[in-house]
Amino acid sequence: MTGLANLRRARGLTLHALSARSGVNYMKIHQIERGKINIENVTLRIALKLARALDCEPEDLIPSAPDES
Repeated sequence: MTGLANLRRARGLTLHALSARSGVNYMKIHQIERGKINIENVTLRIALKLARALDCEPEDLIPSAPDES
C-alpha cells in the first residue's frame, strides 16, 4: 500500500471523497494507490492538491524506504 492510500484511510476518506476534496480525478488516485502511476512521477500540481486535501506535506505521500527510517 502506498503512502497516499495510508494517509487517505487514516483520514477516513474514500477515493471519491478525496477526489472531491482535492480536485484530482478518482481514477488517477486509484492508479497511484495501486502502483500503476508512481507517486514520484505525478506533477507537482497534483501532489500539492493531494497534500492539501490530506492536510500533509507532499513528501508524506511518498512511502519511505526501509533504510530511510
